[in-house]
Amino acid sequence: MEKTEEFMPNLDLGQHFLIDKKVIDKEIAIADLSKEDRVIEIGAGKGLLTEALTKKAGEVLTFEIDFRLKPFLDVLEKKYGNLKMVYGDAMKFPWKGYNKVVSNIPYFLAEPLIRKAIESGVEEMTLIVGEKFKDIIAENKSKAGITVNLFFDFTPIAIVKKDSFYPEPRVDSWLVKLKRKEKSTKEERVIQRIILKKGKIKNAIILSLVDEGITKRQSKELIKEMHVNEYTLNKPVASITGKFLEEIRKNLKKI
Repeated sequence: MEKTEEFMPNLDLGQHFLIDKKVIDKEIAIADLSKEDRVIEIGAGKGLLTEALTKKAGEVLTFEIDFRLKPFLDVLEKKYGNLKMVYGDAMKFPWKGYNKVVSNIPYFLAEPLIRKAIESGVEEMTLIVGEKFKDIIAENKSKAGITVNLFFDFTPIAIVKKDSFYPEPRVDSWLVKLKRKEKSTKEERVIQRIILKKGKIKNAIILSLVDEGITKRQSKELIKEMHVNEYTLNKPVASITGKFLEEIRKNLKKI
């Protein structure tokens, strides 16, 4: 594993560069790429994973927020015609038309990244995430864990040891695969819609139930049966908790 002492990572940006070629090779293999795939990578670093992606995928869109890395990445962009580099925040650019995400992501970015992937129609994600986030998905109790499991089949692949990165993070990471679910139950579809709605929680529940063919009257009755105070129901959907989503799921079984 080659370390990169000549470049000082910015830990405020969550920079821990993956330097273990065996891990990169495994990540590429799990992603199962072909020339039909249009892939997004978030956080190119010095481009070790980026270059591996360009050799397998039809098109690669890579984001890097640290302009200091531009000299390394410009070389790759000139070398590979199927690579497009964007220097900016990946969350602020459209992802429509890209079917896979392959990336090594910092913990703080995991939840918003997955939400954006859901909204953009991404079919598969092969990610290296912090051990804590892997556990959150596996436990399926928090909002983040419930959201992932509603939309994706989750497969933890392998532990990635701290010394696979430079500088070493405080904890180990995990290579995981998320594949879009082909079928969802009626209850799952309603909760999926609620999570993706904008505005107040109450309106999101009603609209999501109506989308599934349930009348407004039934929807309002369901909300009454949940015995949730108006203050909570008038909060924005973004503030919804995992516990509340579980309560919705339980009450949906009554319909």
